[in-house]
Amino acid sequence: MAETLKTASVRESDSGKRFLKALRLISILALTMSVSSVAFDWLSASGKYFEDGASWIYDCAIYGLVAISFGRSVFYERAAAFMLSLVLTAAGCQGSYDVWSEIARRGHDVSVDTPFSALVFATGAILEAALLFKFRKSRECLMMATWLSARNSAAVALAGAAVSLVFHAPTASGPQIFLDCLDTVLAFQAAFLVAKGIVEN
Repeated sequence: MAETLKTASVRESDSGKRFLKALRLISILALTMSVSSVAFDWLSASGKYFEDGASWIYDCAIYGLVAISFGRSVFYERAAAFMLSLVLTAAGCQGSYDVWSEIARRGHDVSVDTPFSALVFATGAILEAALLFKFRKSRECLMMATWLSARNSAAVALAGAAVSLVFHAPTASGPQIFLDCLDTVLAFQAAFLVAKGIVEN
């Protein structure tokens, strides 16, 4: 009972209210970006933007779940933080596999996002990180987890946009390996910090 009251008070605090507002704005942003990407893909018949739309739906679901869990109870908060830690770990494992795949097939063509797609994705990711930037030093598990997740997305998206602007031809195996390495390192580091925060709190 005391733990429930504690988490409820955190939810009703000024910091908690700002955090929930940021999560709602991010969910709206992600849903808007998803619908826009899918609609643009359908109208242009390019087939290049549908995957972007799916990734934004994923963001909407993740941040929406955090918003629902935040301040409900210690159990729900820890469960949501643990889930995000698992997601980050999975992202790190996927990144490791991508690095190995890129090295194994080096010399073959590598698909690089179009500059427009990469810039749009980077803009959305940076906006998400900007909304959560004020919570970067928080020790609350969910605040920490969401900030680290947004930070990772923004860093990788920004680096990806830079690569797509420089390498227009689909032969950028070296830069793609760098992007996958960056994604892997950030994901594992974030997963470790979140897991550590869960244990300490």
